Amino acid sequence: MAYGTAPEERYSYGEVSDEDRREFLKALGVVAGGGVAGATLRDLRGEVASGAASGLAKMGEAVRAGLTGTLDGALLAEELAELEGSFELLSQLAAMGTPEQDASAYQELTTPTWAINDHLAEVGFFASAEENLPAFTPDHIEETTRQLLHIEELPATLAEIGFAEGEQTALVTNVINSREQLSWWMKTPDYPPAEAVDDGVVHEYVAPLHQRAAEGSLLWIDGLDHFLWQREPLITDEMIDRGLWDVKSMLGGYYLLGSAARDLASGEIADDHLTTLTTASTALMIIAQEFLIHDVVRITDDKRAPRGRATSQG
Repeated sequence: MAYGTAPEERYSYGEVSDEDRREFLKALGVVAGGGVAGATLRDLRGEVASGAASGLAKMGEAVRAGLTGTLDGALLAEELAELEGSFELLSQLAAMGTPEQDASAYQELTTPTWAINDHLAEVGFFASAEENLPAFTPDHIEETTRQLLHIEELPATLAEIGFAEGEQTALVTNVINSREQLSWWMKTPDYPPAEAVDDGVVHEYVAPLHQRAAEGSLLWIDGLDHFLWQREPLITDEMIDRGLWDVKSMLGGYYLLGSAARDLASGEIADDHLTTLTTASTALMIIAQEFLIHDVVRITDDKRAPRGRATSQG
């Protein structure tokens, strides 16, 4: 996973400002008019043309053909149902604040996603996506985001797992507005071979791009129980709130990825939608973990709780 400096891109925490919306539309070649900070995905769909999907369809067809095993639709559906329950727990985490010692509340969120992840790796889904989809180039980000807006079922799918209309818009605008973070993540073959470097990252030890993003998200979430407890005197309510948005975004990305795989198992997803959802879901997980590092993990003096504050640990 990438470890850049503090992100400088525009990032919406569940609500999209007029400026964020204009930046999003400008990146897609649309000159925005007056302020409509409450714009929904359907509003944005009306402003952004979908573009041609033939290239995305060929990529999706190749991903489908590149699987080395058989997707288990029943398993995926069962674990996705469990994952829906994880979203219902987020409000409890907000009320809890900093976890107690040896708590596992954050780790319990990811149990179904690890089962999905293991299955996707086993059948070669991640390897096929790595081989047949491009890295996060500007053109690919733009093309897939245009198509994402035009997937009719997307608003309803996100609503089912607790994303309000403003939050849905934030997820999609963040893909474009945080594109710098996406460019930091390379496909595995783009890393140098072991014999070419004395020190650093080599591709023999790097997981496929989409798998790296997915598992990175889950590992960050799993580690929050101990991390937040250990640093309780430094943690603020704002850090908890922003961190929970990042967690929700990562889980939302994984839900879209798992749903695409489930529909692929049943033959109910178009090839261009498979490419779009695999790319966009991975982008969401990458962006959210990059900002989780900035929002919660790297605690600078300007963000930390005031010194001398009374804490639950005495």
